[in-house]
Amino acid sequence: MIKSGIGRFLITAAVIVCATVCLASGATEPNWSYTYKDYYESSDKVENDSFYHSIIWPQGAFPPSEPYLFHKDTGELGFGGLNGQVNAQLVYRFPLEQEQDIRTISGRLKIEVLFPYDNSGSKQELQYSLSSDGINWSAAKKLEEGTNYISIKSVRGICYITFSGIGVLIDYIEVVLNSDPADYFVPSTQCPTIQAAIDLAQDSDINEVSIEVAPGTYKGAGNCEIDFKGKAITVYSKKGPEQTIIDCESKYRGFYFHQGEVSSSVLRGFTIKNGAKSGTVIPDEDDYWIQNSSHPIGGGIYCEFSSPSIINCIIQNCSTILGGGIGIVGASPMIADCVIQNCYVGNPSSHRLGGYGAGIALIRDSDAVIVNTIIKNNKGYNTSLGAGVYCSQSTALLANCEIRSNSAGTSGSVTGGGVYAAGLLTDIELRNCIIADNIAQSGAGIFTDSIEDTTDMESDEICNVLVTNCTIANNDIPSPQSTIGGGIHSLCCNIVVQNSIVWGNDSQNIYIDDAVYEYPVRYSNVQGDYEGQYNISIDPCFASPSTGDYHLKSRYGRYNPVQKTWILDTAHSACIDAGDPQNAIGPEPFPHGKRINMGAYGGTEQASMNFTQYIFHVAKIGSNSNTGLSREKAFLTIQRAVNEAVDGDVIMIWPGIYEEEVSFAGKAITIQSADDAAEVRAKGGYAFSFNQGLYRDSILRNLIITNCGLGAIYCEGASPTLMNLTIAYNNYGIYSGESGSSAIVKHCIFYNNTYGDFDIHDPLIKYNITYCRLGTGQFNYVSDKTTNFTDNPRFANSNKENGDYHLQSFYGRYSATNGWVGPDSYHSKCIDAGDIEISFGREPWPNNGIINIGAYGGTPYASRSSISTSPIYGDAAP
Repeated sequence: MIKSGIGRFLITAAVIVCATVCLASGATEPNWSYTYKDYYESSDKVENDSFYHSIIWPQGAFPPSEPYLFHKDTGELGFGGLNGQVNAQLVYRFPLEQEQDIRTISGRLKIEVLFPYDNSGSKQELQYSLSSDGINWSAAKKLEEGTNYISIKSVRGICYITFSGIGVLIDYIEVVLNSDPADYFVPSTQCPTIQAAIDLAQDSDINEVSIEVAPGTYKGAGNCEIDFKGKAITVYSKKGPEQTIIDCESKYRGFYFHQGEVSSSVLRGFTIKNGAKSGTVIPDEDDYWIQNSSHPIGGGIYCEFSSPSIINCIIQNCSTILGGGIGIVGASPMIADCVIQNCYVGNPSSHRLGGYGAGIALIRDSDAVIVNTIIKNNKGYNTSLGAGVYCSQSTALLANCEIRSNSAGTSGSVTGGGVYAAGLLTDIELRNCIIADNIAQSGAGIFTDSIEDTTDMESDEICNVLVTNCTIANNDIPSPQSTIGGGIHSLCCNIVVQNSIVWGNDSQNIYIDDAVYEYPVRYSNVQGDYEGQYNISIDPCFASPSTGDYHLKSRYGRYNPVQKTWILDTAHSACIDAGDPQNAIGPEPFPHGKRINMGAYGGTEQASMNFTQYIFHVAKIGSNSNTGLSREKAFLTIQRAVNEAVDGDVIMIWPGIYEEEVSFAGKAITIQSADDAAEVRAKGGYAFSFNQGLYRDSILRNLIITNCGLGAIYCEGASPTLMNLTIAYNNYGIYSGESGSSAIVKHCIFYNNTYGDFDIHDPLIKYNITYCRLGTGQFNYVSDKTTNFTDNPRFANSNKENGDYHLQSFYGRYSATNGWVGPDSYHSKCIDAGDIEISFGREPWPNNGIINIGAYGGTPYASRSSISTSPIYGDAAP
């Protein structure tokens, strides 16, 4: 089946120590170093510095229905999972700001991990993974409680690290990275050419050995046909590819990797131009392969049974038969941050000699990772296959790549203008790629074919193609036909297209024949419609396709790559927040709708923004002139927050007594306590009113509602969800009118309400009152007599004016003034009295895994119960 690409390029760890051996004239540059620290004293720093993270939620609140992080007042960052199973994530990219001209970096990350539970019954784990590109990740490793050290190394000069955890705290993180000066310098007395420096260098399993090449144009013997000779060394330019040029003069290729080089054999920062390798014969796939530099493969770079890292290089005007820019045979290179342009394959003077992969070609079980690379303006003469990329009987991951304007030469034709993938066991994934403005006779964007008869083959034996979050647009077929796919043309392949935009291509946008799946295209925007799960056909509203800008227009923010700023559009793309809801949104910037965008920028830092749900805060120290978007910027009143909120928003109320009458105003919002339960009073009326057609998504939870002149809650023609409320000392608890008020009332405590817990005029509501403590004599209103009860709730202090509504417990209860106290003389029946199907949220250990009823149920302030005999997976410690 299709490989995800994860784990193909695993990051290794090492500490670099270098000694200068071959010096150029002049002093060496000092070491580059970088340090980052966070003591987690503020969640704002996490928000600003992390690459992306799970939602940050108040530590004392009932948890959201997704993994989350929480910031403790004592200065730790907590990881809260979903139902004790799905971990929260925190991802960093170091350095925070990408710097220029950084070589391989290495160093160490120190992290303090706390396991807050006293009992092993609670799930507690924290794992980490490393990556040099944010795409290919190392296998996850567990961290232990206490101080942990993680070694870091990245040949790209940038490192990503993701922490994934549940039920743990991190108290401190420190990152120290370094990049040492080179060992050898070109040109110098001992190293007049690049090859001379490589010949002199001695690689080491302990120390990284590097060669620095000064700006200039390098030609001739020793500076072309360069051979790393199997050494794990880095050859890099001092000033980047624009100023460091290897001119092969149409006589030679640039580099030849063929002696088992590995990922620590690094080529960085060169322009390789005018590379050429003449010849006409490529050994057949079934023939025994004899390594030979004379093969017409790789006009710029030839990787033959080797796996180097090729980073930040420009390869242009290079030519041969297979792989005009880069040719790959039985090899597994990593190609990152490169530009491959104006290369060609085939012979323009021969009517019979076509080529394979003018930009990049892979054959014979190669396995390449190609990231953040531009492949453009490459040409295939005669009947060539793959003007941009050719992949045969090999595996490739292309991520964050632009494959543009590749086509046939003036004398010939091409099949597969952008990408050609064919042959048995071929396995190619295209992720977050733009494939646009390519020209071919068939499959101008992508062409795939298993070639052989696949009738009796397993699906993982035929050509596998996965296209995820790609934009395939404006690809051209010179002679359009109804049976040709201009965007994608696939024959007898296991192809899946998801979260993608296929628009403006000639002929059919997608033509798939004999696919493995009945509906291979899903959650995609395909012009002219294409049958499949949640596909659409709506103008994607590209920013400026004529200039190559395929960002999606947005009223809430679109990235402008020229100005490097965010701008607002009047139009808004239907592709925003329209991808598969099961796919992670990754680092898509806020605001977003918690759903991945379609197209090449979906799931990335440059995803177009959308209207989103906000978390508003209300606090006694707040002001109604604030924004409400943090505790420090909280509103003063609940109604002010409701007025600002829209459907889907959450309002967090911090501890205190709020005297006001609040209308939900017909909004599907959640109002809940952010910490130890807040108290709402309405001496002249109702504390909360639902009377404008509200439904189940209008949620009120974890509040104390008391001392209300008319009643705690007014419900007329509405159906809100009322959960974990303590409703005490009101005239009425809940008033329900006659016009269809079918509220769900669950896990609530009603106590000493003067005229009754309910004034019900619509009998439907009584069927929805479950798992509640009711006042004596109230059963006549409720059909469910098995889950409701009338026992004394045993509050810590049931005083009307200054009561403490925490529940008494044999095992401990929380006191706002004294912290955790107990044991008490009584144990409330309201403890562990909730629905076993409802998550007990963040109730502290020990508990029985059943939510308490009342205002503190599901929060870290819930009273403790006996120790369960079965494993409990809680989310937080008290």
